Amino acid sequence: MLVFINDREIGAFSNEAATVGEVVDALRVHVDPSEVMTAVEVDGEVFSAGHESRYARRLARNIDRLVIATSPPRELARAMQTEARAALGVIAAKTTRVIELFRSGDDRAANRLLAALLEELRLALVLDRQVVALDPSISGLPIGDVEELATPLLAAQKGRRWDELAALLSQQLLPWLERQASA
Repeated sequence: MLVFINDREIGAFSNEAATVGEVVDALRVHVDPSEVMTAVEVDGEVFSAGHESRYARRLARNIDRLVIATSPPRELARAMQTEARAALGVIAAKTTRVIELFRSGDDRAANRLLAALLEELRLALVLDRQVVALDPSISGLPIGDVEELATPLLAAQKGRRWDELAALLSQQLLPWLERQASA
């Protein structure tokens, strides 16, 4: 197996019993300590470095080419920030659909989609916190508005006040999502 870190060839590796995860661990000494491992490519198939369960247990003897991709933290943070903003755009589109569903009386479908989009929003906010942790010079999302909105959203949903919930989504959450997605 030929092993690379980014475009730099490390050389051939042959250990019949090793897994890809063990090879990646052994190669960490060749990774610039100021960089973050972002991806592992196994014979052209690319995996996020954080999804070790998808590649780590494969036997290395069956692999022809292994590439470890790294990135400076600031560059990684910028890419993650772009992903978070794009996710907010998708969540905004789903919010629009939830509002339409509530207004048309399809409360069950609206609530199902609302649950999914709120989980996606939570994950986007977590990603944003990771961006700021990687590069403190990046301003994080102003989540105070969303935090304040959580209580009335939950109260309206618990009280099955669908018109009120749709109004909160359209007048407060949706504009916030659209502003942040385009920032």
